[in-house]
Amino acid sequence: MEDLIASTLSQELKIPHLVARFLVSRGIRNAVDANRMLSCSKEDILSPWGILGMDKAVRWLLDVFEKREKIFIFGDYDLDGMSSVTLLTKALQEIGMETEWRLPNRFGDGYGLSNSAVDEMHEAGARYVITVDTGITANAEIAYAKTLGMSVLVIDHHQPSGDGLPPCDVLLDPHQEGDTYLNPELCGVGVSYKFICALFEKLSIPVPEKYLDLVALGTLADLVQMTPENRVFTKSGLARLQKSEWPGIQALYSSLMKPHSAVGGIDVMFKIAPLLNAPGRMEKPDPALKLLLCDDKKEAPNLLAELKDWNSRRKEKEAEITEAAMEQVRQVYGENIPKVLVVAGENWHVGVIGIVSAKLAQEFSRPAAVLSIMDGMAHASARAVPGFNWHKALFEARDMFDRWGGHANAAGFSLEASRIDELRKRFEASAAEQGFTGEAPVEEPHSYDIEVALGELYVDESHTVLDYFDRMEPFGGNFPYPQLKASGITVHKLRELRGGHLQMEISQAGSPSFSAIAFGLRKCKNLLGKNHSASIIFEPTWNYYNGRRSLQLCIKAIE
Repeated sequence: MEDLIASTLSQELKIPHLVARFLVSRGIRNAVDANRMLSCSKEDILSPWGILGMDKAVRWLLDVFEKREKIFIFGDYDLDGMSSVTLLTKALQEIGMETEWRLPNRFGDGYGLSNSAVDEMHEAGARYVITVDTGITANAEIAYAKTLGMSVLVIDHHQPSGDGLPPCDVLLDPHQEGDTYLNPELCGVGVSYKFICALFEKLSIPVPEKYLDLVALGTLADLVQMTPENRVFTKSGLARLQKSEWPGIQALYSSLMKPHSAVGGIDVMFKIAPLLNAPGRMEKPDPALKLLLCDDKKEAPNLLAELKDWNSRRKEKEAEITEAAMEQVRQVYGENIPKVLVVAGENWHVGVIGIVSAKLAQEFSRPAAVLSIMDGMAHASARAVPGFNWHKALFEARDMFDRWGGHANAAGFSLEASRIDELRKRFEASAAEQGFTGEAPVEEPHSYDIEVALGELYVDESHTVLDYFDRMEPFGGNFPYPQLKASGITVHKLRELRGGHLQMEISQAGSPSFSAIAFGLRKCKNLLGKNHSASIIFEPTWNYYNGRRSLQLCIKAIE
């Protein structure tokens, strides 16, 4: 039945049968949905006025504008937050408003809005504040700001805490109760863009599509679902990254991408986002935001060089703490791994403990929280595995925390270090209540979308299936990059590279030869001998060399 649907799609849309089979494997059953994947339609963009509170938010902003008051923009320190602050700053300055920005320092301020940040803005003369990508759970901090005479607009996309909404003047958050907006999966910069779209419409200014490169960065980095509207924004934004109006993004593209190459979702998630997030992980996020805001083409390369230095330091610190955390798990627990891993160390760098907790979760198939103890307080970052909800676990134990927030899969919190053992017991109880057993998952074969013949990868002399996959960008979040399987592979020119990587030429009966690279798969080298007929699971990718591009197979598994 699926092959019949694929054949029909192939004929109706005039696309290769392989591409049609891939679409069917992703749940596409008709030409309308298939065409939507291949060419996003602006019809999927919803009216910004559908977000609860939008009319009130625009009126609030225009009132500030008429009073000629300055707006203080306070954003989170991750890439979604920084993209949001950049978008709002540039857009509001475009209409003639004076702005100042602030980002929290995770080491001094912690996550989100704090009373100290409110005090600092108040002392700087802030009367009107926008919090972006944060604020929905800052009930006490916003109440404090109100006592100082501040008027606050919250633009967020996180879930409310469960303890009521913040006492702000205006709230934009598609997750608040009563909001019927059809795309609640917007990230922070996505909600910010909708706000600016509504504002510009009210002012009879054309839709500000030039800001979509910033929307793409935040949407991909925050791993939100690729809903139809998010897909349109991100696809358009990725195209704009290649020819961005902003000198900072121009510098990023020139440094991280091959000349004239298209930017894909994977490029943002594994090249651009880690670099922009590095300063905030190590000390303060300001250098990254300054690069995004930069209007000077001569200054942008200097700011970028500073980011690269921060990223090198981040990698070193991450490796150091990962080794210490892994060793602590082995020494403390041995073979008796609890359902929820909680490890703690004195003065562990809080900027990288989120990455370390993700590595622990992957290594031990357990939800993991990594805590850094400083001056009697423990600051934590947590990552989940399937079957465990961190937001639920923290909500149930919220009486223990000085501060907390996050999603089902990732969260952060702080508490007195003396209560860590008590917290472990609360998390174990939550795991039991959630039905999480902690049993090791059954080792399953590496998943893939469809099996193909290598000869199918070339459509004609000048086109490959990758040209069609490029049309389906962005990949990421709930729409991962295509993974294909090929059996009966013959290997030529196998070479081992430093770092445990394998480079080779491969072919299949009747197919041309393909260049292939297998990162970190040296352990599978024995499966690629002359007397073995191997199967591979791979991602088709572009390889750029001397100004030319060619198809290269990135092997993910060898069987």
